[in-house]
Amino acid sequence: MGRDTRATLFTLLLLGICILLQSTLLSRLPLGGARPDLALIVLVYVSVRRGSMVGQVSGFVSGLFEDFMSVAPLGFHPLMKTIIGYLYGIFSGNMFLDPVFMPMILTIVATLLKGLLSGIVSSIFGIEASGFLYFRGRLWIELAFNTVLSPFLFALLGLFKVLKPSDKEGA
Repeated sequence: MGRDTRATLFTLLLLGICILLQSTLLSRLPLGGARPDLALIVLVYVSVRRGSMVGQVSGFVSGLFEDFMSVAPLGFHPLMKTIIGYLYGIFSGNMFLDPVFMPMILTIVATLLKGLLSGIVSSIFGIEASGFLYFRGRLWIELAFNTVLSPFLFALLGLFKVLKPSDKEGA
């Protein structure tokens, strides 16, 4: 099995666990229905470390899983997560990952991009249920959660050897 395949399968397992946590334990947070998007943070990390192909595949499959766990129309989350995985994967190997500020900056941009894409898709298809439409309160609470959690989650993900690019891939 190739290194990218192992990284993708491991990432999908992590993303599945994150989505289960988000839809069960973290959904009980009493802050206006907002909760941290752990799957988005993992997707950003993996895409930046492993590249756009792993990011796209992981984003699409985790988005499908997220659609099945929510009331969103089928394809809503895969569209956003695939785009985010691809865009972040483009920068794979081209940036220095500072342990605190880069995870925060990357996560802030990803959360805002998710909000923007969610708003665009919601308005095109007339989906009223989107909590991110017009950048209302829930987005800002999620942005704060994601920003605070990102350095810790990036540090934890850095411990997994399968997610690190090999020396041969960086050459």
